Amino acid sequence: MTSISLAAPPGFAAAVQIAAGGEGGRPRLKLAQVQPGEASAQTRLENMARQIQMKRKSVRVLLERSDYQLLQIDAPAVPAEEMKTAVRWQVKDMLRLPLEDVTLDVAPPPEASAGGRRAMAYVAAASNDIVRQRMLGFRIFASDVEVIDIPEMAQRNIADRLEEPARATAVLSLNAAGCLLTASREGTLYFTRHFDLPGGLSEKNDERRDQLDKLVLDLQRSIDVLEHQFSFLSVSTLWLAPFAHADELLALLIEHLYLPARLIDLGTLFDCSECSLPASPAYQAALFPALGLALRPVGEAA
Repeated sequence: MTSISLAAPPGFAAAVQIAAGGEGGRPRLKLAQVQPGEASAQTRLENMARQIQMKRKSVRVLLERSDYQLLQIDAPAVPAEEMKTAVRWQVKDMLRLPLEDVTLDVAPPPEASAGGRRAMAYVAAASNDIVRQRMLGFRIFASDVEVIDIPEMAQRNIADRLEEPARATAVLSLNAAGCLLTASREGTLYFTRHFDLPGGLSEKNDERRDQLDKLVLDLQRSIDVLEHQFSFLSVSTLWLAPFAHADELLALLIEHLYLPARLIDLGTLFDCSECSLPASPAYQAALFPALGLALRPVGEAA
């Protein structure tokens, strides 16, 4: 895994490089850089590429929430090679842009759906202009983009590292764009919800507590929906990604959520003997989606 993974969550750019063969079989962290900034996402990504002196590297790039739509549909009953064509006509009236102006990709549904449920599929739709911008934006560094992905799938990759046998894993991450909840099992994303949190968590104690109380209520409702719709998943734990004040949310979840909740320690998931993680929770939050992108299985469909 020698490619560079880049992400531009609100207010930051992050770059990650990992390799196999770390201590205990963990991925070996070779690069973990975070740079604050308020420019456009593409500009932040290019500035990060300059900072790390990126030249002639394969690049993975993560889209931001405003760059794409993620739609859930009944999976068409067609052969795998016909899936994308069938999906295009199924989602055309759900798109923000005309069908000819978007690039679509499909996350394959599970091979079998429990309880006779019809298989569901996730469809990611991004404008051709955004895709083209990301594909061509790194030519000035003599680097080619091999993968463009979305945060939901990056978060699923982290969940895979936390998974208990025959149990699903839920993960919650938070940044200035809001909160992302995912639930997955054995590499398949089954459930995702986004909660708005304009500007991120407040630094004022009373305002932040109000935000966290509302988030806990939203999580309770979403976990109820998840377990009603996908009871066969048997979710084991709700894992919280690093972010400022994550310990406050954890305390509330332990008190109010029946599902066990735990904090993700990135230092236990990666071998950091060559490259240390930033100490700041805000910087670890910015790094989190790029780490997930770097864990993307080699050869997975883009």
